[in-house]
Amino acid sequence: MSIPNSMVVFLLFWLNVLACADTFRQKAGDGAVYTGYATQEARNGRHTVFTQEKGPLELNLSAYTVEVNAKGRNPHVAALAINDIIRYDYQAAAFEQAIIEEADKGPLFILIELDTPGGRVDLARRICAAIIGIENCQTVAFVKGGKNGGAYSAGAAIAMACDRLYMVPGTSIGAATMMASTETGVIDMKEAYGDTIGEKFDSAWRNYLASLAQENNRSGALAKAMADKDIVVVEVKRNGQSVFIEQSQQYPNDQYVHTVCPKGKLLTMPANEAVSCQFANGLASSRGELLVNLGYPDAAVIDSQTLLDSEKEFDKVIRKFNQLNDDLDLKFKEIMAKSQRRSLTRNQAIKDLGRLVKSSEYLLKLKQNYPDIPVSEESIIQLVNSVKAEYRSIKAMR
Repeated sequence: MSIPNSMVVFLLFWLNVLACADTFRQKAGDGAVYTGYATQEARNGRHTVFTQEKGPLELNLSAYTVEVNAKGRNPHVAALAINDIIRYDYQAAAFEQAIIEEADKGPLFILIELDTPGGRVDLARRICAAIIGIENCQTVAFVKGGKNGGAYSAGAAIAMACDRLYMVPGTSIGAATMMASTETGVIDMKEAYGDTIGEKFDSAWRNYLASLAQENNRSGALAKAMADKDIVVVEVKRNGQSVFIEQSQQYPNDQYVHTVCPKGKLLTMPANEAVSCQFANGLASSRGELLVNLGYPDAAVIDSQTLLDSEKEFDKVIRKFNQLNDDLDLKFKEIMAKSQRRSLTRNQAIKDLGRLVKSSEYLLKLKQNYPDIPVSEESIIQLVNSVKAEYRSIKAMR
């Protein structure tokens, strides 16, 4: 598929504004000029700006004009990856921490790599809010391909939250309808809550997606069509420019081009189509090609250590929990078997059950510290109470 000339102009324009705000010119006073980068969080209305001229300075950025360039930034790219289902609170918490940490290191831009089928909407919205909250460093989503083949559902929302969006050929983005998780499986919101309440959830989500898209100069209609199969999206020529709108929003003078998404179809766009619809900024087959396209062929890509460490820590906690749980279950069965054979003395039973009480209480503490452990807290509390009851019962025997 060839890219229209208007699209080429669009891409070149955005290439020119990719780099982040790095030159600060004082509006009044002595008109001081600094080259550097600003951190994210302000204290008493001032940001720390790491300047090449005078080192770190505390500046009120409203008193400065900010020129977009890369002169004062460090020659690396910070990478944060979301590689699978978005389902754990620790993932969102680690992302929130990591993106601020990386932005404050002054990278050329922050790369959000995506290969996800989606997941929990509440966590996706936290991640989107973290991305939107980065004011002094550009964010670039890269739908990189992999076992999931794209950014779907909540993953599509995260891609929309980024300043720019690139995709590997063959990947897709979309299918962002909100679903409810129940004991019988994942079902439509209206099926779960009824038409009235379900539509309220769906409407809020559709409009949230549209606002994410429009904030970064993407079609809100395309975003909404990813979440609602009843929305018809058409391409029209308006004042010589291609725009992608809901069918009901056409003006009399609009020149109809074609229907992008017909009624009854939930929108999922392959990479080429996302580019031709001006939803994605371009294609890149790899990290390396993406850096070349963005004008930073020699930049180092540094993966966020915070995200990597959080995954390792959670895996370690899960292994520890499962091992302790298995050991506790086995020991409890041994004690019960010995008790039935009358080969367990009262003192030994008190000693062994006392240890089990401590082990079960530690399980509960792990669950409370790491809510993402896939066992209900209620079931662990029942276990603790059961072990304590046995302990008290034997201890009370004379």
